[in-house]
Amino acid sequence: MEILQLLQEQSVIRIPNSGPLARQARRAVAAGLAIRPLPGILMAKRVEHDPNAWIFANWLWRPTSIVTGRAVLRWRGQPQLKVPAVDALLPYSFPDHGLLKFHRSSLPGELTDDAGRGLIATPAAASLLLGQSGDWAPICEALRIQAVTVGAIREARELLSRQLDAKTMDLTLRYLSENPWSVAELELHELLRIAGITGWTGNSPVLLNVVDGGRDAIKERFPDAAFEAERLTIEVEGESYHNNSETFAKDILRSRWFAAAGWTRFPVTPKQLRAAPNDFLHNLCSLVHRRHRPASLPSVRYCPEAPFWRKSP
Repeated sequence: MEILQLLQEQSVIRIPNSGPLARQARRAVAAGLAIRPLPGILMAKRVEHDPNAWIFANWLWRPTSIVTGRAVLRWRGQPQLKVPAVDALLPYSFPDHGLLKFHRSSLPGELTDDAGRGLIATPAAASLLLGQSGDWAPICEALRIQAVTVGAIREARELLSRQLDAKTMDLTLRYLSENPWSVAELELHELLRIAGITGWTGNSPVLLNVVDGGRDAIKERFPDAAFEAERLTIEVEGESYHNNSETFAKDILRSRWFAAAGWTRFPVTPKQLRAAPNDFLHNLCSLVHRRHRPASLPSVRYCPEAPFWRKSP
């Protein structure tokens, strides 16, 4: 069939409503060789689980539909990111199809990019949408690799000032305000805010004067949270990070550099932070200046979704 040759060359194609190709398309679908992802669009069966195929199908169907969410961050520097659903914006309601999850919404031109075949949200706008759904890991990774910045997310929020879900976007911006590079760091930052501990910044550069290879050197490092006045850093140490001798050795060297430059490292694992946040806070407050700690610490408990920490009565 001519239609099968076309699907070999391009896995997603537009088909007419009638005529020989339309009839061939119906036979291909009946034979299990193709699917209809959207009206007027035919997709080869072999790519039905490929999010890129669904993105192209969406653009073939509606070039003005804006792809957002995880698909954008995968497109912009995270090729291994799993995309269980492709979020797309339309100015009207439309039922979900396959991997496509449609949202009745729009974005100003400043928050869209032309991807060649269609429109995608900027990483900042996509991050705001992911934050609204509580999908923090890909945003934190995008911040780490500098595919997006806190400043860009803040500007995107200002451009979306009239959105009905403004409160949720403001909370997203709050959680991301100190540039967390992992969900564990995001939770740490929010715990410090909830506890009323001040005087720290997240993932800001710290310059360390050290000796490396027999020579004086300046090493730039980015602690998870740093109290510059106290020369104190908090590091959330995940078990997966220290799963081999190379990363363990690098971390020991990093600790030595901080110590040589007069800094104290205050480590904690994500499990410890979540299981005993009050112990962590009390221990931390014994190291920070009085002006940076509250008159009394609240008692808090962890919850796995935003707002992450709740004060106990």
